[in-house]
Amino acid sequence: MTTSNFSNSSAIVLDRVEVYDPTIQTIWPFKHVDDIVEGIKLNLCNMTSCYPFVVEGIKWRSSEELYLAGEFSNDTAEHRSIQEELRAAKSPYASKRFVKGKHRKEVRSDFPEFRTQWMLWCVWQKCKGNIDFRHKLLSIPDNVILVEETTTDTGGSGQIWGCSNRELVEVRKQVAKSLTEKYPDLTKKNLAFLINIKTNAIRNKGVYKGQNNIGKILIICRDCIKRGIEPDIDLNLLKSKNINILGNRLTFQS
Repeated sequence: MTTSNFSNSSAIVLDRVEVYDPTIQTIWPFKHVDDIVEGIKLNLCNMTSCYPFVVEGIKWRSSEELYLAGEFSNDTAEHRSIQEELRAAKSPYASKRFVKGKHRKEVRSDFPEFRTQWMLWCVWQKCKGNIDFRHKLLSIPDNVILVEETTTDTGGSGQIWGCSNRELVEVRKQVAKSLTEKYPDLTKKNLAFLINIKTNAIRNKGVYKGQNNIGKILIICRDCIKRGIEPDIDLNLLKSKNINILGNRLTFQS
């Protein structure tokens, strides 16, 4: 299936596989926190820690850490200890790779049942709690379909949160190699910036396939910010799951 209208959040269906065609749709893929597309820094992924926000009086460095805390949100001493460990990690990346990796067997068995709605709720808290993040979303043109590019991601969730596009990845890899060979005297920093600009300018190769739930959630949130409304989050589902964060059960008041 192909989503053709991203300007209205009501047209977006979460948890559905999409196939996006960049020859007829305006696709802005993002992966790294320093990706730049048409002059806009697409530091939109959950790992970005430059948009802190507060939930229930607790400050979170990133939406990734809050999301991960939901995986360990039973009302137990063990899960609270893991949540504290997630927050104490050096970075959101470290929280996911090392802390979650170590405790993978302790993840709530029912987490897949509510993970997408939980992610939508977490990202919306970041929108409400950080004006810079709201401005970032509003800087994305209305006709743009945001896609988290997860072709080379490991762990099995890449097709849930983003899309793969092997042809795009290979073309960009060749461009990066060519630039490295062409400009051997550039500093590492300047070469990286050049590669960033040139590779992110290539977006119309191949097709993007995956559920792209992160891209969809970002557009849903942007639409709600513009319209001054709340996203259609399944709060009843979240309430039913008894989600506890650092000793407090979330009530999910609308």
